[in-house]
Amino acid sequence: MRASEGSHQRAMSLLRYAPGLVALVIVIADSGQMTDTDLWGHVRFGQAVIAHKHLILNDFYSYSAFGHRWDNHEWLTEFVMAASYNAFGVVGLKLWKFACVAATMLLVAMGLGGTGATPTVQLNTLTVVAVATMPQMEFRPQLFTFMLAAAMLTLLARHNYRREAPLWLLIPMMALWANLHGGFIVGIAILVIYTAVTAIDDLINGAGLHRGLGLSALTVAALASTMITPYGRDTWRPVLRALRNPMTRFAVTDWQPLGFALTRQWQAHPAGVIYMSCGIGMLIAFVATFALVPRGGDLPLVAVAAVLSIAAIIAVRNLPIALIACALPVARHSSLLILRRRERASGETAKAVLQPERSAVSPWLAFAVAVMLAIHSGIFSGRLRVDKPYPEGAVAFMQQHDLRGNILGDFDWGEYLIWHTAPGSKVFIDGRYDTVYPYSVIAQYIDFYFNRNGAQSVLTAYPHDFILIPPASGAFALMQRQPDWKLIYHDADSALFARSKASAATIGGVPVTGVSPQVTYFP
Repeated sequence: MRASEGSHQRAMSLLRYAPGLVALVIVIADSGQMTDTDLWGHVRFGQAVIAHKHLILNDFYSYSAFGHRWDNHEWLTEFVMAASYNAFGVVGLKLWKFACVAATMLLVAMGLGGTGATPTVQLNTLTVVAVATMPQMEFRPQLFTFMLAAAMLTLLARHNYRREAPLWLLIPMMALWANLHGGFIVGIAILVIYTAVTAIDDLINGAGLHRGLGLSALTVAALASTMITPYGRDTWRPVLRALRNPMTRFAVTDWQPLGFALTRQWQAHPAGVIYMSCGIGMLIAFVATFALVPRGGDLPLVAVAAVLSIAAIIAVRNLPIALIACALPVARHSSLLILRRRERASGETAKAVLQPERSAVSPWLAFAVAVMLAIHSGIFSGRLRVDKPYPEGAVAFMQQHDLRGNILGDFDWGEYLIWHTAPGSKVFIDGRYDTVYPYSVIAQYIDFYFNRNGAQSVLTAYPHDFILIPPASGAFALMQRQPDWKLIYHDADSALFARSKASAATIGGVPVTGVSPQVTYFP
């Protein structure tokens, strides 16, 4: 059998070949059990929907954008997260995350099974995807984007390799996706690329426009289905706004380029570079295997993976989706490359190597190791460690002295503050930068936090009652020079300022020096 005919190999699914090892890979992908900066907000916003029994259409958590329209494209995810937390606490959130991660990895495994790759190549590819995506498998709505992107690519892989698949499922899938997370725009992009390349490829090969026209109609229907949300066509507004926002890549880490994120990871936590290196290795493998064996009968899938790889280089948040997309052509072309080398080594057409029906590794042993790793990673624990320092001491000080008001705080602390201080206090900014806050507010926050030109004017432009920032920020040096503001609490992680004429500035013993906790847990 020639290398170009690899698609005729009998498909071997990992779910049959090595179910225990697949379970172990799933646990590896889910082993990152720490909070994300937006977790407090996602749960609290979902709880508000449950309590009010309707969507919250206008903001009431901030004072810089109070009353502004709130196009919350994550409302359904937040409802699910809140319901999970209300029912089972932290364990409920962990089980929700595990379900999303498990579904993602299972769908990737199903997609790999249709590539004609050997079980060994499939398992290695799936393992690299799991390890590389683990740090970004966080308690965030993006989990649904990863899962649905994997489902879409699995369907398209079946359509590409077998020429048959229930692609109509993509229409309700896109409607659901649009209510779960703004990443639905990636799904539309995948469909557009796949449709265009399939149509062009068919024309070049004399196959006509039949498939291209069918896929085009499907893409239009899928696009229309994204408007089946409480916001209608306005569902697209915050998504497009986030893409156009010039401040996004400056203020939000996961919108920054892959190279910058790699450097920042090395400076902060060098060990984390291992995971990113696995992802970069997968991107390199994608380019290398396609260059060595360009004919694999999967040009539409290759085009999708190429575009998503570029998107990952531009913004690191796209890396997991790029890796899921790259997994299929990497497995396909790697197996074709192996087969071609066997042909050259034998000097004649190589025969397909008969693969065993089952892995030599006992599935029970693999399942046992997976369960032990899951227990060790804390999936069944009622505690969830926070991912970075938060102003726990400053918030406790405010609660102790019944201090309430408008808080200009660190961007990453916004939803933590909403959880712990609302409704008595409001925030200047939080993680809803793309759904609530005007560009001007984001720009003013950046000027203030980094002590840039215009930082001073931010202090007078809004009715701030408190400033809560890290001592290492540029804003801290600015605040120390302000005669109208007084430091009332500080520790290694946070510094709390109040207006010098406010009653908070007269609390006995201020500024109070606190001690930052070594380990803290959600909430």
